[in-house]
Amino acid sequence: MPHSHPLLFSRLRWRLLHNAASVLLQRHLVRVFTILACSALVWGSLFAVSYFGFEELHERYDFPLDGPTLRFVFSLMFMALTVLLIFSTGIILYSSLFASPESAFLLSSPVREDRVFAYKFQGAVGFSSWAFVLLGSPVLIAYGLAVSGGAPWYFYALLPLFFFGFVLLPGSLGALACLLLVNLLPRHRKQVLAASIAALVLLLGVWMMQRFGVGRGNSIGTRDWFNQLISEISIVNSTFMPAHWISGGLQAAALGEVDNTLYYLVLICSNGLFLYVVTAWLASKLYRRGFNRVATGGTLRRRYGGHWLDHVLERLLFFLRPTTRLLIVKDFRTFRRDPAQWAQILIFLALAVLYFSNIRKFYEQEIGRRFQTWISLLTLTATAFLMCAYTGRFIFPMLSLEGRKFWILGLLPLQRDHLLWGKFAFSATGSLIVAEFLVVFSNYMLNMRWQIILLHVLVVFVLSFGLSGLSVGLGAIMPNFRETDPSKIAVGFGGTLNLVACLLFLVAVIMSMAVPVHFRIASVKEDENWFSQWLWLGQVGGILLGALAVLLPLRAGARNLRRIEF
Repeated sequence: MPHSHPLLFSRLRWRLLHNAASVLLQRHLVRVFTILACSALVWGSLFAVSYFGFEELHERYDFPLDGPTLRFVFSLMFMALTVLLIFSTGIILYSSLFASPESAFLLSSPVREDRVFAYKFQGAVGFSSWAFVLLGSPVLIAYGLAVSGGAPWYFYALLPLFFFGFVLLPGSLGALACLLLVNLLPRHRKQVLAASIAALVLLLGVWMMQRFGVGRGNSIGTRDWFNQLISEISIVNSTFMPAHWISGGLQAAALGEVDNTLYYLVLICSNGLFLYVVTAWLASKLYRRGFNRVATGGTLRRRYGGHWLDHVLERLLFFLRPTTRLLIVKDFRTFRRDPAQWAQILIFLALAVLYFSNIRKFYEQEIGRRFQTWISLLTLTATAFLMCAYTGRFIFPMLSLEGRKFWILGLLPLQRDHLLWGKFAFSATGSLIVAEFLVVFSNYMLNMRWQIILLHVLVVFVLSFGLSGLSVGLGAIMPNFRETDPSKIAVGFGGTLNLVACLLFLVAVIMSMAVPVHFRIASVKEDENWFSQWLWLGQVGGILLGALAVLLPLRAGARNLRRIEF
């Protein structure tokens, strides 16, 4: 009966959660403990840093924690989270609604389209917003403890309700955009997504050039320039923005203002539920139509022979054996056909270039050598973290995404070791090109000496190979051929373990190769020789660590692949 469908989906969800939890507790207790320990470590670190920061602002600098400035900062934070949740929910929901075998099965059953949409929407919002809860709750709890006199008890009790109402708004917007895109442009979804991202990056670049561009260097960093910048982004604090509602409600709850707290809570929950109902109603009209258009869509005129980018890459890899070269081209073709991957890299690259190109304009006077050195180290560290995020999010799931059709690759006339080395070459080459460009460009804009540029080039070389070796090797040691969503593979036990290993490797390489050199530069005078003999030990140690990060995981991964039967 139609009225029993929500109950059936609720029972199905809880049954799946119960079965998954039982399997994890019985067979993978170490995984559960590792995930919980990592989450607790991240949560506790953010809470400690946030609480210390609020206490320092309030006691040392006499910064009012109940004033409009902090409310504006919270609004800015929630506005950024809104944009991220819109994109993440839309991407996850697209995979769940239009690329999942379960969706095709549910649509063939006597279930209304909006019920299937609601079932998938709940999972997508829960999956995309867990990071928001993990990262946002320690900051807000620390704020409640640091505010004068401490926040009342209902501040902490109402946090889940504020979170629930808030995540419904960007989640519904992302779902609505996904449904409209699939229905209106079923054959050119990737082109529209690419054009939208390019337009967003272009608008952001134009705005940043206006704020930090040439001809404004005399006013950058002054009070007037800062006030004008704040006035331009004050739209996030508008009374019509959901970020303003949740920041105002949380601040009112922390200060004990019951009337304002209930007003903002009802405002954000009612708007979130209303937008969800509207989206679900549109899904009843558009979901099946969009699913059919995706299943039968695509350009009618098919082109054979590959894209010109594939031919260019194949010619550039002439020095490799043909089998390895074809595997790299296959992975590159998968990469360029997925806007969710190259779009994120393009956005990060554009933002980094804009920042590095205007880095010297943030200061009215010439940057001192000591401060210049630390900024250079900071840019290197930021680039390394981007490489770590890229390899963990996109490279680690590559082998698992071969899925149940992996047996086809096993029938090819080549050793399985070559599969890993092909994916390693693809990852290392891509990370090396982008990261080397960023570090050379940033050091050039900082007017760093050529020795430092060569050092950073060497560090990025070691990191590119080491992070790629860890991600590809651990991905082969712990493959998950049953999962089709790369984001779920990346946040699983194997992905979490790979992220921790990559972070430890990253910190070890930077601490051994880059940090001692920068400390040495900052501690000597202009006319002294800053590079001493003992610094060579750090370079040799980092290179050896990078070699071990490549050889050990890839060999272990190759042994595991040889033992797998298909």
